[in-house]
Amino acid sequence: MKKVYFLVAVLFTCLISGQNKENPLVILDSKNIGFMNEAQPILEPINPNDISTMSVYKGDASKKYGSENGVIIITTKKYILDTFYKNNIENSSLKKEIPTTEILAKIGVFGSKADSKNLPYDELIKYVDTNTVNDTVLKIASITFIKPLDAQKINPDWKFGALEIKPSVTE
Repeated sequence: MKKVYFLVAVLFTCLISGQNKENPLVILDSKNIGFMNEAQPILEPINPNDISTMSVYKGDASKKYGSENGVIIITTKKYILDTFYKNNIENSSLKKEIPTTEILAKIGVFGSKADSKNLPYDELIKYVDTNTVNDTVLKIASITFIKPLDAQKINPDWKFGALEIKPSVTE
């Protein structure tokens, strides 16, 4: 049994124990991939280091997804990068500076901490719908690319540049 499937199975069993059926619905990268017994072949090849977030819901929270037996929602780092790129960069002038998601993965993103270590998905997830109950997706007012030399003045690890994202102010 692969690490991620084992991790998910143990986590779910601990949190949902006491229910008659221990076969939760699994959502991977905003796609329903079936119940745990069906999802195992899809989950096994996932490297745990590629997972950005994993949420487990039971009871009333899982009913939103049509499951009486709980829900496990897994979001990969690749999904966050791909979705953010497609929605915000691919058809914009930023594509010149950030031609691929591979480059996006290497740049910094201004967030709550300028000293964060080149982990753009930690900030970009705020702007991507991951299909979780408490998911509030921020809308973007503007995105500015900061050239590598200027970005490195802020954080030496930002060798490929950085993004400054300003969320829309909503009332």
